[in-house]
Amino acid sequence: MKAVVLRAKQDMVLAELPTPDVQPGTVRIEVKSASICGSDISRYSKGHRVYPIVLGHEVAGVISEVGPGVDSALLDRTVSVVPLVPCFTCAECRAGRFSACTRYSFIGSRVNGGFAEQLVVPAANALPVPEGLSFEQVALIEPSTVARHILDLARFESGQSAVVLGAGSIGLMVVQWLRILGAGVIIATDVVPENLAAARALGAHVALNPLECDVPAEVAALTAGGADVAIEAAGSPQALAQTIAVARPRGTVVCGGNQPADSNLPMSFIENLMRKELGLHGCFMSYSAPFPGHEWTDTVQALRDGALDIPSMISHRITLDQVPAIFADLAARRIAYRKIMISPEA
Repeated sequence: MKAVVLRAKQDMVLAELPTPDVQPGTVRIEVKSASICGSDISRYSKGHRVYPIVLGHEVAGVISEVGPGVDSALLDRTVSVVPLVPCFTCAECRAGRFSACTRYSFIGSRVNGGFAEQLVVPAANALPVPEGLSFEQVALIEPSTVARHILDLARFESGQSAVVLGAGSIGLMVVQWLRILGAGVIIATDVVPENLAAARALGAHVALNPLECDVPAEVAALTAGGADVAIEAAGSPQALAQTIAVARPRGTVVCGGNQPADSNLPMSFIENLMRKELGLHGCFMSYSAPFPGHEWTDTVQALRDGALDIPSMISHRITLDQVPAIFADLAARRIAYRKIMISPEA
């Protein structure tokens, strides 16, 4: 089968790999659509712990074969790949905290993922979806679940105000979920005008460019003193520092972006966190009990209802053979993008 293989840092090629065998408890998926995540770009540009590896964890496909012990009724079903493979036996898994599993694996990071024509995963990691959803919609279920999980961590309630710092893919998904869940005021920030326009189109009441205005002052005026929830979705130390300034006293901050490892925050971040008595939460993945969690079923329902706008999230559509070149462009910051969809069949 054809697959895109990351062989080393910034060394990615289209290759012929042996078709993986179906084992007991697993299914073979014919990949129909896959999307590039920011974490994939980081693994390419900064290096990864496992080589060679086929990246790709935002994946949709059709089950073409089932292994021993798997219900044959799954054959020909369209599925979304659930990339986390928890052990289900450690204390964290038994408590339903699957993202904290002490022995987890991850499809597209620790084992081969979906930038390929075929993929074999545990049956529990293939989520069947209703008929009528496009493969692109199904591939983008996973990033939607991250946004939905962020709002769980924020204990978000209908009518509250929220600031989303960073209107990239996850930030735009958060904006959509805030709209779906009935936020009173949705404010998005970004330095890219196209991202701000997308945020407005997807539900943000106000979109602010921090290079052009005083974001904390604008938020204070729009929310009578500060937002109930501030979400960092940019992976930017500057945006993370600003969460404290835009949140109201005893508000909630959720860290959803992957921060650079070599950056620092001023101690005023902690001082102001304490003075405002803010709740601070980290977000790592998107799971709850029963596995994979309501974040996944909520997303499927939102897609069926038409509440989640997937086409507006997509900026590029490419074929499998174009993947190495576009990763080189992404690492060099030569293109602006949102979600980049890969079709192995094209």
